[in-house]
Amino acid sequence: MNLRQVRDHFEEEASVYDHLIDRLIPGYQEQNRLMLALIPFDRSRPITALDLGAGTGVLSYLLLQSFPKARVTAFDLADNMLEACRSNLSAFADRLVLKQGNFAVEDFGGQCDVVVSGLSTHHLDDAGKRGLYGRIFHALNPGGVFLNREIVLGACPHLTDRYHALWREFMALNGEDDEYWFAKYKDEDIPASVEEQITWLRNIGFADVGCHWRRLNFAVFGGTRPPDLDA
Repeated sequence: MNLRQVRDHFEEEASVYDHLIDRLIPGYQEQNRLMLALIPFDRSRPITALDLGAGTGVLSYLLLQSFPKARVTAFDLADNMLEACRSNLSAFADRLVLKQGNFAVEDFGGQCDVVVSGLSTHHLDDAGKRGLYGRIFHALNPGGVFLNREIVLGACPHLTDRYHALWREFMALNGEDDEYWFAKYKDEDIPASVEEQITWLRNIGFADVGCHWRRLNFAVFGGTRPPDLDA
């Protein structure tokens, strides 16, 4: 991953990101609703959550709004994204911590009930993803849940090519320059298939692993850290 290239990309686009995303990502709002619904805790519970690659704070906002006692750490590489997150979530300032850094290598804490990530882990190569998922597993409390919204490959090259073509069609129909965005994707992103990533999660020790949502080359998947049997 060219870290500087990715960071510069998001520094530049922080101010317009939220206006673009629905035109670039099929089913984005549906994904948001589903990720929130998949969190298995009572809304009155004082959960601790971590949002990796928080961007402008979309997932952090959903957590803070829906769980009135939640405390959320928003972790992102780009300062401008975190400033947008701070502004967007100013009403929740007493329950929000902003942290700038590269989650691939830097400490992001632990004792979390929920870890979410949205369109961020595809910047890591396969080894980097596996390493990150292992660290997420250990950052979760027993019974904690990990949910990942990601751009992914198809199960075979033919499907990947077809998904790419349909994704470009989706962007073009929404008035976006699909050639521009697809070139940025090819230049910056390192996606993996859902099938591979589910296998990695299981091998790490996650339970209840599954792909919860899929449309073309986008997916929501994750798992749970099993309860501590000695507790």
